[in-house]
Amino acid sequence: MRLEIGAVVSWYDASHDSPRLEEHRVAVSGCCRNLPLTDHVEDSAHEVEKELERLGRRVEHLEAVNRWHMDSLGMLASMEEFHGDAREIRDPDKIFSITRQYLKRLAEFETIAFMVVEEEDSSFTLINSDVDPAISGLTITIDSLIERGEFAWALNQNRPLQVVDGDQQLLLHVLATRTRVRRLSALSKARFTAPAQNLISIILHNCAYALESSALYSLISEQNQNLEKIVETRTRELEYNYGHDSLTELPNRLMFQDRVEQAMNRVRGAEQIVAVLLIDLDMFKRINDTLGIAAGDQLLVTVADRLMHCLDNAEVAQFDPDRVGLTIARLGGDEFAVLLSDIDSIDPINYVTRRIIETLSMGVELDANEVFTTCSIGISLYPKDGADSDTLLKNADAAMYHAKRQGRNNYQFYAEEINETSYHHLQLENQLRHAIDREELLLHYQPKVEVTSGRIIGMEALIRWNQPEMGIVSPVVFIPIAEYTGLITVIGEWVLRTACRQVKNWLEQGFDDFRMSVNLSPQQFRQADILQRILSIVESEEVEPRYLEVEITEGAIMDDVDAAIETMQQLNDAGIALSIDDFGTGYSSLSYLKRFPINTLKIDRSFVNDITSDPDDAAIVTAIIAMAHSMGLNVIAEGVETDEQLAFLRALKCDEIQGYLFSPPLPVERFNELLNSDKRLYFSREA
Repeated sequence: MRLEIGAVVSWYDASHDSPRLEEHRVAVSGCCRNLPLTDHVEDSAHEVEKELERLGRRVEHLEAVNRWHMDSLGMLASMEEFHGDAREIRDPDKIFSITRQYLKRLAEFETIAFMVVEEEDSSFTLINSDVDPAISGLTITIDSLIERGEFAWALNQNRPLQVVDGDQQLLLHVLATRTRVRRLSALSKARFTAPAQNLISIILHNCAYALESSALYSLISEQNQNLEKIVETRTRELEYNYGHDSLTELPNRLMFQDRVEQAMNRVRGAEQIVAVLLIDLDMFKRINDTLGIAAGDQLLVTVADRLMHCLDNAEVAQFDPDRVGLTIARLGGDEFAVLLSDIDSIDPINYVTRRIIETLSMGVELDANEVFTTCSIGISLYPKDGADSDTLLKNADAAMYHAKRQGRNNYQFYAEEINETSYHHLQLENQLRHAIDREELLLHYQPKVEVTSGRIIGMEALIRWNQPEMGIVSPVVFIPIAEYTGLITVIGEWVLRTACRQVKNWLEQGFDDFRMSVNLSPQQFRQADILQRILSIVESEEVEPRYLEVEITEGAIMDDVDAAIETMQQLNDAGIALSIDDFGTGYSSLSYLKRFPINTLKIDRSFVNDITSDPDDAAIVTAIIAMAHSMGLNVIAEGVETDEQLAFLRALKCDEIQGYLFSPPLPVERFNELLNSDKRLYFSREA
């Protein structure tokens, strides 16, 4: 636009110098008045007068042109300000109104109309007009121009198209903008001069650019607003995700620790308690392994919902509704945490903890399977058990592990001695992880003796750990650690392979009338491919399955009876004998027992210990043996240490015994000696 204005100014200065014209006019007039009048002179004077009159009209025309151009320059200068303010105007109607004012300063238009065309379908819409009756005729005229192709020509040339329509002239100016909308301005007047057309073109260009700037500014402003909203929303999401668990939407560890710190700051110096409860689901890994990760996630969501439902403030704060604060969080995996703050005693803590254990012990439906899970809870208190959130969580974690060692499905408060025990267990866990590689594990074998013949008919492989610094570590100590850490599956496979290797060795020595018993941990038994694992080891060690018996506890079976029966049947079909270990300590019912494809019941030593002095134990053992025989099962009693116990069991026709009365568990060298000695069970008295 500035180039166009500059061109107009330069053209006027070079061609029309109005002060000099005025001087020539005055000088010529003065000279003519002093000439003598003759006929010739009169003729000459007449001509001069005519010339002066012509020059005067020329001067007046030039003065009018000068005024017109000066007015145009002023108008263009003011349009520069209008164009600069277009972003602030941001209203097309106002821009059209200002443009119309500029156009009317050039000439009296009969119609000034503004129309737009959408690029997609080339359809026109009249959006601004000052003379309604002319709208229809103007629209028809424009439509005819489009049909003749003149509209496209004007668009491509980017210049006005003057069309004669009767005694009217239509100046059609098409302006293509950077957006998808093309703006069309149509003006009607009797006659347009060339300078007026040029100025009209400049004004309309300014209008188009103002509209474009306004549209782009509005678009950018709208995009900026949308972007600000997106950024604001995303920021809120990031802040939420930073402090919340994505699966359960509970606060995560970071937020929980922050809440703990806030609670401690709030009660510091006051006689109030802050309690941290660390909750760990018992046997959660088993659900992931058997039902899949999706089912495990579903269980975690259900646990979170149940925690929220059973720990709503109204019920938890029954002791002091205005003061007890509550936060529930998921720390990761199957660990949850509860914060109780602003409390004066441990009564609310006990109440909350019992509610949690009760609620989480209820069955959960997972993929058409009803699953039961329990939890172990450790509790630490501020200020007694720690002065910061890290310490409180660490001590609650130690108390939670202590609860698991106490049999799970219970809660324990933190005590100083728990840390010492936990540290000792941590050391054992680290050393146990290297025990296999360092060949520190070994097997002892305890014979199984047939009661009627007194001869050895089998043996049980019992694991031992010969730790270089601590010596022989009892299985009672390290087996629970192995089960909790998941090392039990690796250790169990080592036991099975080592036992099968020893079976092959004894078979090569000529001993072939026996069966090797190996204990399967619950975790091993629940593995989906346990049969393939056992058969793979048996085949690799070149041992027939009939020489192997696996012992399974009642607890491993009753967690999922149908799945357990299927696994047991597969083992039985493969020729591997099955024995229920520690029978009587679990919760098997007779109806379930009849469904199990087992060969042997093994009476737990806790019933055998007082069998001759406790009528209840005697009655239980008598019932077990009678029931087993009625079902065609073999019965073995473990922990037999006295002649009186042996005589009692023999009278009940117990099939086998196992215990220190005959032999303790022996390392392989001493067991070889026992086999070679052909030792028999000695009966000191008859039943």
